[in-house]
Amino acid sequence: MALPSPQANVNKICLHFAPGTRAVRVRWLLEEIGVPYELSVVSLWLGAHKRKRYLAVHPLGKVPALEIDQTVVFESSGICLYLADRFLEADLAPSPSERMLRADYCTWMAFSAGTLEPAILEQVRAKKASARGIPMLGLGPSLTPFDDIAEYMERHLSKRSFLVGDKITAADILNGSMMAWAHDIGLLEGRDAILSWVASLKARPAYSRAIAKC
Repeated sequence: MALPSPQANVNKICLHFAPGTRAVRVRWLLEEIGVPYELSVVSLWLGAHKRKRYLAVHPLGKVPALEIDQTVVFESSGICLYLADRFLEADLAPSPSERMLRADYCTWMAFSAGTLEPAILEQVRAKKASARGIPMLGLGPSLTPFDDIAEYMERHLSKRSFLVGDKITAADILNGSMMAWAHDIGLLEGRDAILSWVASLKARPAYSRAIAKC
């Protein structure tokens, strides 16, 4: 029996979005799913995210925010978790019955925000401190160094095309968007497996649509 289309039984979806933010990964996932959605661009430079109208959507005035199923979901990783499960027929998340794959998937979904992003941000802080000629106070042993993370992901991706199983999942979108940024700021030299993975993700039509001008 064929799986239902992601467009079946869907109420209006609205993504509150700003280019160059974590909202891009949510737009990417929506494009991969293939479900229709409205894009509401929030002009951060004009302060639209702090105005009463938008604060009624997201009380903290951040993007992204997703209106779906008569509710609002915050945080890009939380939105991606919700969407991948909401549209399981799009096959971007293992089902709960696939316990081993689901365990790996949950690990990598959390890995993006809990481990990878802080390490990249620390590298950005270090570069800025160096450019200004000032010392940088490290965050201590609680932070996993980026090089350790990159080495781990390089080993993992040298044996497979995607992070979980044999096909793309929302975990690739979350972590891939972060590693694309790491590449842009010069952190991936010599990491051939990661670079190949990032290139394959960026070659996807859904990615091109996600980064297109609004």
